[in-house]
Amino acid sequence: MRLTPREIEVLKEVAAEVFGPQVRLFLFGSRLDDARRGGDVDLYVTGFVRPLAEQLDAKLQFLVKAKERLGEQRIDVVFAAGSGESLTPIQQMAEKTGVPL
Repeated sequence: MRLTPREIEVLKEVAAEVFGPQVRLFLFGSRLDDARRGGDVDLYVTGFVRPLAEQLDAKLQFLVKAKERLGEQRIDVVFAAGSGESLTPIQQMAEKTGVPL
């Protein structure tokens, strides 16, 4: 996993502030591969099921706060599907390969 302990802690703190203490963060994508370089931080968020407008607002708040604390980072946030919703391909990949932070 190519995140430092400090980066992990900051991401978890900001997620709890913005999304609430009940959320769980999972890292997926290229940052799981220690042999690779670069790449964005792909995060899968569970425990935050809200209407799309609220999710987008919270996502923006999360990204702003995370970048303030970590510096410029490319971060992508994907939310878990709500009850009764089918999973998108990216959600399926995140659920299959994601590692909890």
